Amino acid sequence: MALTDFQRHLCRLVASHRVASGESYVAGAAALNEVLSSTRVSRDIDLFHDSDAALEASWEQDHALLVAKGFDVRVLRARPALVEAEIGQGADAVIMEWTRDSAFRFFPLVAHADFGLTLHPFDLATNKVLALVGRLEPRDWVDVITCSEQVQPLGCLAWAACGKDPGFSPAAILEHAARTSRYAAEELAGLAFSGEPPDAGHLSRRWHLALEEGRAIIDVLPPMEAGTCVLTTGGELFRGSPNQLREAAATARIHFHRGRLRGAYPRIAGM
Repeated sequence: MALTDFQRHLCRLVASHRVASGESYVAGAAALNEVLSSTRVSRDIDLFHDSDAALEASWEQDHALLVAKGFDVRVLRARPALVEAEIGQGADAVIMEWTRDSAFRFFPLVAHADFGLTLHPFDLATNKVLALVGRLEPRDWVDVITCSEQVQPLGCLAWAACGKDPGFSPAAILEHAARTSRYAAEELAGLAFSGEPPDAGHLSRRWHLALEEGRAIIDVLPPMEAGTCVLTTGGELFRGSPNQLREAAATARIHFHRGRLRGAYPRIAGM
């Protein structure tokens, strides 16, 4: 349960506005952890938009609906490309952000019962990898470990993430993450989980394994394909070990899928 009951109710309430727009969707940690059935609970809900016009329309519609349904809406920040508000009712409250984001992604938006529309899990995961190297937050570290184990190995995620931010190479992403991602149990204690919080030592061991395998994965892949999503020839995300990747690459059993505006599903010859 990555969403609280209150968060889920809010998301469902405004979900139809996401679908009607086609340019507005739930992203960030709330979406990621819900899609992956993670136990970490995000304290905010991020609504992303492909254009300024979509953001403005979304905020106006959502605001009017929330007020009509009896929610308290307290605007915390309002500026071009961002509205941040605290949404409350009774004893419950959550921060929601309406923000503009790049329409560049690897896959199209995905329908979701609670969100209306959300990013594909792979795009959620690559965004989270970039967040990890862009700020020092233990929540990003925990989420990236989950992504590496449930979406695609960390090396593949870093490989693709530099397609969204050409200022990083895959190796630079991994090394930056390795230098900065060290968190003590006391720092993790500030995070919210729906069940028993994870053990800091266990997380650290999983993280170092992901880094070790990630470096090996990057060494296998051809540099000219950096910034792409690594797929099997069946069109699935490659999830094998570095040795399995080496064998698949040697026998032309992997495919490189490039991102584009609003994303696309891969077309693989022979499928």
